[in-house]
Amino acid sequence: MVTGCENHLCTGSCPSDDGKLFRLDLEIASMAGATQRKIVFLWLCGNCARRMNPRVEVAEGTVRVLLAAAPPALGKPAATAMIN
Repeated sequence: MVTGCENHLCTGSCPSDDGKLFRLDLEIASMAGATQRKIVFLWLCGNCARRMNPRVEVAEGTVRVLLAAAPPALGKPAATAMIN
């Protein structure tokens, strides 16, 4: 269930029916060689969906979904959603 825009900096000024649902398919391998597949859904309101492009980053055993500004040349990621 999606409860709101994933951008924690969002003001929430968009109508709730205006936005975009993103599906991220993750394949996570453990040190033991086991592989786990996980599907994560992110919803961004209309304003954030037009300005941001979700991407996955894996570093030191942590999976982060970055909500990078679109196009990427505009700067640093605006927000991060952690996946447990």
